[in-house]
Amino acid sequence: MKTGKIIDVKCRCGYTLFRYYKAGKGRLIKCIISRLTEDFVGLKGAETFSRPKCPKCGKELGIIKMIHGEPALKLNQGTIETIRL
Repeated sequence: MKTGKIIDVKCRCGYTLFRYYKAGKGRLIKCIISRLTEDFVGLKGAETFSRPKCPKCGKELGIIKMIHGEPALKLNQGTIETIRL
């Protein structure tokens, strides 16, 4: 991983969900689990097709799917604070 930023991904309630290495420009749509630097929700051990929730408010964050052969969290855009690089 050459260029990119480590960003804090937060729920709309303000709880920090995880820190993620974002490569490239644009909105955060999916998070590849292997790029997480810190995980406060428990995504690293989650099963495929599980739907993780925010520990503070209980909102569903998205769904874990296999994307390009790797597990990734496909985010619900209304649940997280808008992040655009």
